[in-house]
Formats: sequence, C-alpha cells, structure tokens
Amino acid sequence: MSEPSSLMQAIRSAPVVVTGGAGAIGSRLVRRLLELEPSSLSVIDDLSSGHRWLVPDDERLDFQRLDVCELSAELLPVERPWVFHLAAFFANQNSVDHPIEDLRRNGQGTLGTLLWASAQTGRRLVYASAGCSIAGHGVDAPIREEMPVSLDLDTPYQITKALGEFYCNYFADQLSTVRCRFFNSYGPGEVPGRYRNVIPNFVWAALHDRPLTITGTGDETRDFIFVDDLVDGLLRAAVTPAAHGGAFNLGTGVQTRIGDLAELIRDACGSRSTIRFAPRRPWDKSTHRQADISRARAELGFAPKVPLAEGIERTVEWFRAHRQPIERSISETPR
Repeated sequence: MSEPSSLMQAIRSAPVVVTGGAGAIGSRLVRRLLELEPSSLSVIDDLSSGHRWLVPDDERLDFQRLDVCELSAELLPVERPWVFHLAAFFANQNSVDHPIEDLRRNGQGTLGTLLWASAQTGRRLVYASAGCSIAGHGVDAPIREEMPVSLDLDTPYQITKALGEFYCNYFADQLSTVRCRFFNSYGPGEVPGRYRNVIPNFVWAALHDRPLTITGTGDETRDFIFVDDLVDGLLRAAVTPAAHGGAFNLGTGVQTRIGDLAELIRDACGSRSTIRFAPRRPWDKSTHRQADISRARAELGFAPKVPLAEGIERTVEWFRAHRQPIERSISETPR
C-alpha cells in the first residue's frame, strides 16, 4: 500500500510512541512505522492481552512492559512524540465480566496517557475508539460521526471508550487529538480466545474441524475491516493537519452476514466444521453495524483496499504459519 508523501515526511526522524503495541492492531502498526523510519519507536504494553512475539525484533524499537496507567515522564521521557493510544481493556464481554478493570484501563489509562503526552508536548495523540461507543442499540442505518452520543450503551466497554473520547476533546486545547472509531478489525496478529473477536475464533475452530458457534440467528451483520487498512487510517489520521479534534469512522461501509462469514471461513480453511447456533448474549442488542466512511475518505484520503474474501485468505495463511506460537499463547491465557 503506497504511502502519501506527507506521511513519510511527518513520521521520518520524529519519535513515535505506541501504547498497546503488542496487540493485533498495535503490532501491525509498529511494523508499518518501522518502514517509515522514525527517530525512535517506543512500544508500551503490559502483555495482559498482547503477545511479545508479535512485536518485531528490531534494534530500533524500545519495548517496555508497562501498565499504561503507570505511564509517566520519568518512565518514558520522549519529547514531542507522535502518540498512538491503542492500549485498552478489550472488549464487550470482558468488560461485562470485569467492569472495574475496564474502567481502570480504558478510563484511567486513557486519561494518564493524555496527561503524559501533553506534558511531553506531543505532536498529536491518535485515540483508538470504537464504532459501538457512540451509537446505542437499535441503530441499523450506517453510523455517522456526527450522530449524538447515545446514553443507551450496552456494555462498560462502550461507555469507557466514549469516556476516552470526552477526555480527548477536553485536552484538545493543549494537545492535538484525533479519535478513530474502529469497526470490526480482523487479520494477522489476533490470537483466538474467550474475549477475542469472531473471526480469529472461527478460523481457529475451522482449522481444527470444530463447530463454529454463532450467537444469534446468523442474519446479524457487522462491518469487517482488514487490519492493514485500519493501520493506514490511523497513520493518515496522525499526520493530516485538518484532522485535529475530529472523529473518523474506520470501517469499510460494507455489511457482512455472520452466517455468510462462517461459511466463508469454513471454505477458506477447507474445514469439515459444522455451524451451530446459540442464544445471543444479553448485552448484544445491536443486530447490524455499518460505518459511514465518507468523512474519512474525504478528509484523510482513507480507502480500504482489502476485500473480505482476500482478507480471510491472508488471515488463514497467517494462522497456518504461526500455529505453534498461537497454541502456546492460548495455553498461557487464563481461562
């Protein structure tokens, strides 16, 4: 994927900090950043949900195993950095089960990162928000950035992601911030698990000929974006001057039925898995999610390139190439 010249010039020879850099999205972002040759690249992750083996082994990279809530100028003295704040307590079901930890990581962690970035005279902080954090349940039309924040949110995760956006707006006079609202990201780097997304769990099950369990009817739809396209959106949000103070949906604008997704993954894996159905989770009240990405297209030049079928093939290929570290990570994750 070609880089705009402004992106190359802005990142090269400047310091960059990525929180949550050992996660699925963060580690892919780190790889792209290394190609842009920043003056320094600091990766912050406590490995509570990320994995050290996902982070490139590169002498230009400074990896610090650190809880983002403890970030301070003493621990990380980096002047005028670009900051990508991806560290989070992920995601909906996890927050329902552990709401206090969700508030600490997503609330205190985001506030602390903003305070640190402001004290370091950060160039800009790009905040990883979520498409589900703004629109409440029952919104079937494409979600637009200008929609008012709903008070009918369904999980602590949605609430704390919205809280992070409020904090970004609060700091906007002293620190340039941009809020990127992720829709359903997928691709290489995401290890399956109880609290992970549907695609890595389906791929892992299909590779082992285990049943693919859909919670619902299969007619539910989501907007799935390949991780490298999402990373491109994050980079563009960082360096586009007019993006200051803005919010941008990072999705594809395309809805996919979960039933169709299961069949696509089963075929890509050459699997004998059956498809089963289970009751929808009590908090899962949104049957359809779709991003309106017209603002990101117009203002950032954002244009997702990877269609779902190709993205699934690339994801399955990554799973097959990394079976051993994936199995090890699954075995080390607390149940």
